Amino acid sequence: MSCWSSYPLNNTMVRASANLTVALLLMTCGFAVQKTLSQKPGTKQSQDPAYAGQKWDNGIFHSSWDLGLLPEDRKRMLTLWKSIGEDLKREKNDLAGTYVKGGYNSGYFLRWSIEKGFVVIPYFDQNLITDFGYGKVTFVNGSEVIFTPEKDLHGGRGLEKMPRKWTAILGYFVPVEMLGEFGKFRAGLGEYNEFNGSCCEFSPSFLCHRIDRLDKPFSQAIPARYEKFIKEPISGKVTYVGRARERNWGYDGKLYSQWMEKAVLTPVTIDVGSRHGVKKNMLFRISGEPQIERYLQVTAVGRRMSKGYVVQDISGGGKGGFYRDYEANEDKRLPSIRVGIKITTSPMIQ
Repeated sequence: MSCWSSYPLNNTMVRASANLTVALLLMTCGFAVQKTLSQKPGTKQSQDPAYAGQKWDNGIFHSSWDLGLLPEDRKRMLTLWKSIGEDLKREKNDLAGTYVKGGYNSGYFLRWSIEKGFVVIPYFDQNLITDFGYGKVTFVNGSEVIFTPEKDLHGGRGLEKMPRKWTAILGYFVPVEMLGEFGKFRAGLGEYNEFNGSCCEFSPSFLCHRIDRLDKPFSQAIPARYEKFIKEPISGKVTYVGRARERNWGYDGKLYSQWMEKAVLTPVTIDVGSRHGVKKNMLFRISGEPQIERYLQVTAVGRRMSKGYVVQDISGGGKGGFYRDYEANEDKRLPSIRVGIKITTSPMIQ
């Protein structure tokens, strides 16, 4: 997750900055304390010539990856990656394949087949690889896979150890031990509600998806034994829209804070309240529009309805009601805020 916005802090944010910084780094950005020398850029080991000098082009995200591994480890990792890839051309199980958990600061690649086993390769700081794990696939069915490591991960940022049991659920491949967090994230509840706004690229370790074998169906269902982990988002619609105005605006949450020198605020009323689980300062996304452009922040909560503002940051010179399409190099109009627009706490459901 690439996190902090470059906005100045208000007094409340300054008062909480120490705690917010620690919480953000440890709980969301994945800046966990490195536990082994092999994962510390700048250490004696990472500067050892034996660990340097080879790039890996796997055709995913970046054009090349720095391999901070010993020669025998580099060879082993690359051999496994290639051999499993070749075996996937013959693999009949629908779940086998190449998986990615993306993210700017950290992520991982996972490739597996029943016959050749698995290899998992975490990365951090965009393009640095200093660790990998591998092993056997000891059980597989239509929704579950069990991996038995022969070489486990050292631990560190993102994926600490290779989870043993994984499941296919709602289009993702999720470690069973992380299903509770996955369920809350899908609903946009708890700490995950704070990341429906415009702050960050937020990609938790459990958001792993397959990128190959697209001709093989991947389960969008919820396995019956895991239904208890999946939470429903709070969803509703806008019932009143007031006149938009410009002013500064801030959000001071538990895990991150944001200050806007200039924002467009559109007052709204929504048809969900405390009986639905709505809380003051809760954030909603607006269905059907780019997620990072605007969000709805609740300011007052009733039993069956709530009030708040649709917030759009224009501190950087943007125009209210428009967003910048950088690929097309032009400003494009956002949908108007109107009665009937659907809202949800979930970052995954349109």
